[in-house]
Amino acid sequence: MIRPPNPAGTDTAVTATGIAHGRFSVDAIRALAALPVLIFHAYQYSRYGPDAAWPLDGVWHQILMAFPFGVDLFFVLSAFLLGLPYARAALDSGPPRRARVVLLRRAARLLPLYYITVLLVWGFTNPTVPGDWRDLLLHLTFTHVYSDEKIFFSNGPAWSLAVEMHFYLLLVVIGTIAQRHVPRLESRRARLTVLHGGIALLVVISNAYRCWAVYVADAHYEQWSYWFNPLAKLDVFAIGLAFAVLIADGRELRTKPARYGVGLLGAGMIVAVALTQPLGTPISTWWHPLLALGAMLLIAASAINDAGSVPAVLRWRPLVWTGVISYSLYLWQEPMLRLLDSAGLLPAPGHPHTFPVAGVVLTAVSLLVAWISYWLIEQTGLKILAAFDREGRKRDYYAES
Repeated sequence: MIRPPNPAGTDTAVTATGIAHGRFSVDAIRALAALPVLIFHAYQYSRYGPDAAWPLDGVWHQILMAFPFGVDLFFVLSAFLLGLPYARAALDSGPPRRARVVLLRRAARLLPLYYITVLLVWGFTNPTVPGDWRDLLLHLTFTHVYSDEKIFFSNGPAWSLAVEMHFYLLLVVIGTIAQRHVPRLESRRARLTVLHGGIALLVVISNAYRCWAVYVADAHYEQWSYWFNPLAKLDVFAIGLAFAVLIADGRELRTKPARYGVGLLGAGMIVAVALTQPLGTPISTWWHPLLALGAMLLIAASAINDAGSVPAVLRWRPLVWTGVISYSLYLWQEPMLRLLDSAGLLPAPGHPHTFPVAGVVLTAVSLLVAWISYWLIEQTGLKILAAFDREGRKRDYYAES
């Protein structure tokens, strides 16, 4: 059967033989996704002068400009974790998933915190009636990713939640089709061919769109809605789905040297892509799938073997704790940056120490707020699931014992 993730952040599947496999310690991976985005925003805050000059240059600037790869890491991780049960069902090694259960769990997990942050930030940004109602409507309907003007308005990181919501709906559709029809194929090779072929089609569609945006529409680099919409990020999600199919097929890293080697390869790939990506040009959008590939290798390194061994860095308690509250950390860090700036608690841009000081202060405040948010909002939101049974139906509290 497929078991839900346990409190330690490990997703475990047990086959008919009773052998545990496909387990991943993902909390530390979530921390490695959220923290670079926070640091990048502190770096972005440190721009100064009439030309908004960056405080650093050379190699360090190139690397810091790649820190938003944390968003790609979130996308790959979501696609992998949510696609894995569908892949197992399609390969006839796990039960099918009900669409309403998947959507209900995602809604309970993500929507309460998302809507609270959007409404609070929008309210403080629009203190007088009627306010920017178009911006609020776009954010509440997850359609702000189609607006160059509003995509990063109110709460910048919220754009990625809109992309994720689009992907969840797509995954439910294609996952339901896959688990219903692919098991009818006679051979496992045929099933794998269909699954990988479908994922390859997603990659083709995404890159065809990107080619259109660059070479036909001639979109400018700062026409953000071209580069941060669901189609532009579809190939990043496809990488996570491809990894899910590999794991569902039993292709695991079973030894510690293999996991460490793959993890180092993934980290090295991310650094190499960061150092070579062209900045300020639409061509750089092709570097994001490469960052996603490196992110996928990091996830592969989080595999747990039968003895329960995990790379030591992924067991470091501060990193695991940060991963647990990473969703709150991700959504609150930009509002906290704006609040600290308006309260005069950050050094002004242009000072030699603005970036490191802003990074330390923002990290400390955001972690505290995220911890409170996790217990007050996220955990409360998850209790919504208690009103539904395992099939996603409303629980009957008055049924006879």
